[in-house]
Amino acid sequence: MVPEPFDHLPPDLLAGFVDCLWRMDRDGIVTAGGPIASHAADASAWAGRRFVECVDPQDRPRAERLWSEAVAGQAPVEGSLRLAADGGRDLFRLRLVPVTNGGWHGIGRRVSQDDLQAEAHRRLIETIDDGFCTLELIPGADGQPVDYRFLSVNPAFERQSGLADAAGRTALELVPELPQEWLKIYGRIARSGEAERFEEEQKSPHRFYEVYATPFDRSGLGRIAVLFRDILPRRKAEERLSTSERRLTTLVQGMPQLVWRASAAGRWTWASPQWAAYTGQAMVEASGFGWLKAVHPDDRQRVVTAWREAGARGEFRAEIRIRGVEEGAERWFQARALPVLDERGKVVEWIGTSTDVDEMHQLRGRQDVLLAELQHRTRNLLGVVTSVAERTARNAASLEDFLPRLRERLLALSRINGLLSQLDRGQRVTFDSLIRAELEARGFLDPDGDARVLLDGPDGVRLRSASVQTFALAIHELATNAVKYGALSQDEGRLAVHWRLCEADSGLRRLVVDWIESGPERPVAPPPLPGGGYGRELIEKALPYQLKARTTYEIGPGGVRCTIDLPVD
Repeated sequence: MVPEPFDHLPPDLLAGFVDCLWRMDRDGIVTAGGPIASHAADASAWAGRRFVECVDPQDRPRAERLWSEAVAGQAPVEGSLRLAADGGRDLFRLRLVPVTNGGWHGIGRRVSQDDLQAEAHRRLIETIDDGFCTLELIPGADGQPVDYRFLSVNPAFERQSGLADAAGRTALELVPELPQEWLKIYGRIARSGEAERFEEEQKSPHRFYEVYATPFDRSGLGRIAVLFRDILPRRKAEERLSTSERRLTTLVQGMPQLVWRASAAGRWTWASPQWAAYTGQAMVEASGFGWLKAVHPDDRQRVVTAWREAGARGEFRAEIRIRGVEEGAERWFQARALPVLDERGKVVEWIGTSTDVDEMHQLRGRQDVLLAELQHRTRNLLGVVTSVAERTARNAASLEDFLPRLRERLLALSRINGLLSQLDRGQRVTFDSLIRAELEARGFLDPDGDARVLLDGPDGVRLRSASVQTFALAIHELATNAVKYGALSQDEGRLAVHWRLCEADSGLRRLVVDWIESGPERPVAPPPLPGGGYGRELIEKALPYQLKARTTYEIGPGGVRCTIDLPVD
């Protein structure tokens, strides 16, 4: 029974609030009150105190806000507070209701643990981003569900599904094209009583849900609670990631480099298919430090040192030789790697490539050789020019005699160096090209042929590069003397040059050249010069000394007969 002075309160106002009642004046001072159940808080002890002072001290700020809200709106308000008379043990649901004379009624009900849990669940379901609903299956004649009715839905469900005011309505009413597969799954869950997790797609608006459904009512009414998580953004992200991974895989597999991943200190965790194809090492063999077995033994310590320095340098770099399984030989590779850092700047792993630079490495070596050879040839050429100038000056009668002779000999040097510069790596000047270049420079061996000159010998006899300049100068002197004083100075004169290859006892091949001039006696004899002339000195002294040649030189009535026998490649 409701005690005085609360017996005039309407029943609907007291519905659900029956633990304690009190009355306050317009200032919030308690004027009357008392318990209405044996377990209620004793509100009669509050008389003469402000309502806020009857609340547990920890909840008084909240009570002040509740009272201010009630006074400002002059309308019923509700709040959950702990009461001082109860020792702050339990939570009470309090309602403040205005009365006609300006006072207030206070009504309180103890909140049970079940109420607290239900309220927490309700608030949680209303605030989560996942859609949630409870539904009741509608069976057909055969007992199988033909539709379902929404009992409750949360705001997230309405946002995601696009269904407004769904509570109390059926699925077919809201979605005429309802997939039958959903009904089958929900019916199976209701019959088995077991929860299930699955994925389902919604066409309009397009959604892809991860669904968790479980029965919550054992009365046989087919009531199911369903949690929807929209995973469409995640699926799109996974598709983009999958596409990106496929592209990256295609890129890596199509690269000419050997690609790999490593942890600190060079311990490999992954290698691209190119590594296995080139080295023959499977991933299980290359993992850890197994990949070092494919590296040339002389290069392994350099690799270890480079990895020790990589952390401080922020980069791994080493030029190493790696053995190929098909070739059975090592090729030079440039190995490089950069670190992958986390948000704190710590190295997570290293991503690296090994690029085949063998051709570049060999080219660099050839360039070094060519540079050394160029320097050697330049020094030799300068020495030859100096010697030619000195010898020409020594045998010249005057400056007018000196300049033409020096010019001709320098032109001869120019021709032979032109031949040398046009050669590819590993090639040599051949004797037939040398003799033809010299005679063509003097107007012989024209395209129509010249019956005065006979060249007889095999093509392609290669000369040593170090001996070409001196040998060419000797041929130049023979040709010059033939044109000025010898057989080719007369129309009836003839020149025959025969050459052949012979095997020496030492196993080296030698080139034997016979220079034979023939014709009527020379009308003009070579002028007597100190030492017998520069050409003869070249043939009889320089060639034997510099080129280990054997030579003979004779001047007959028709011209010079000379034999030069020198080693060749």
